[in-house]
Amino acid sequence: MKRPGWRIGVVGGSPVYLAPSWLLIAAVLTLLFLPTVQRAAPRLDTPAAVAAAATFPILLFASVLAHELAHGAAARAVGARVREYVITFWGGHTSFGEELRTPGASAIVSAAGPLANVVLAVAGWFVLGAMPPGLPAVIVAALTYANAVVAAFNLLPGNPLDGGRILEALIWKVTGNRETGTIGSGWVGRGLAVVLAAVILGLPLLRGERPTLTTGIWGLLVAGLVWTGASQSIKIGRARRSAAGFDLRALLRPAVVVDARASLAQVPRPPFGMGSSDVVAIDAAGTPVAVLDAAALAQVPPDAYASTPVTAVARSLPPSAVLTAVTGPDALGALARGINESPVVVVVGPGGILGTTTRESVVAALASPGR
Repeated sequence: MKRPGWRIGVVGGSPVYLAPSWLLIAAVLTLLFLPTVQRAAPRLDTPAAVAAAATFPILLFASVLAHELAHGAAARAVGARVREYVITFWGGHTSFGEELRTPGASAIVSAAGPLANVVLAVAGWFVLGAMPPGLPAVIVAALTYANAVVAAFNLLPGNPLDGGRILEALIWKVTGNRETGTIGSGWVGRGLAVVLAAVILGLPLLRGERPTLTTGIWGLLVAGLVWTGASQSIKIGRARRSAAGFDLRALLRPAVVVDARASLAQVPRPPFGMGSSDVVAIDAAGTPVAVLDAAALAQVPPDAYASTPVTAVARSLPPSAVLTAVTGPDALGALARGINESPVVVVVGPGGILGTTTRESVVAALASPGR
């Protein structure tokens, strides 16, 4: 699976990635902040002023990371698995291993990010009050206001912003239908994009001024980003609604379950030749951990089966490839994530393993005219 950027660390078992595009926004912010640094510290030479200006995007990066880590901490608190954190040109995003199950959980996770920025802004405000005038105070002030703006912007009620996720959760709670919330907050997000463009471009006109080229470009970029994200939200909501009748069990084939500590000699013989079943290895807790790899098995001579453990010729299963949802949008979404990370997925029900399916089978079934 292609990585979204450079892996710069791990927090709580989840990797943190920095997208190369962040370097561009860091350079832009450094150049935009440079005149402020030069006015606050006119005696600095140019290299020193550039270095001082570069502290702003670095500290802003720390703020964005805190925002995403807050999402992750809230997700773990409500029982969701965090797959990764990514810092990008436009800020960042946190990916989860599964859908948040309730409107309350979704609202809590969504609100956690802006709340982290509010805390940083308030802390910055108090620190600023104790600092003497000078360049450090200017940098802290800029970071304080930046966190306040990020929090306020993210709380605007429209997808793809955090406020839009909170609105989605509210509609979901009131209507009892998640897809209605997703589509509704997407339409509000589209309206918000239009309002943002009008405000950013219209305020200078109300003051009797003409919008600068920079204001126009950034205004259209921000509005375009919100519009695109809102449109994607509507698309996802409609797709989930159309998937309401999806039943994963129709795609499953039987599984032969063996202990992960077993040897190949202990695996029932029919699956070796039939090709219609997968051999799933489970650990001591009964959790699927691997699936026998037919290509690797073919390299083992029969007289070596007794001395060859199943795990030696098995493909490990990532957590996303072990599914528990079997019907509706949740099952389809989990299946999409699972086959993205593993060619075989295992479906588990209350009574144990229900069966397996492969990436090729899923693609073929979903592409058939009957679906």
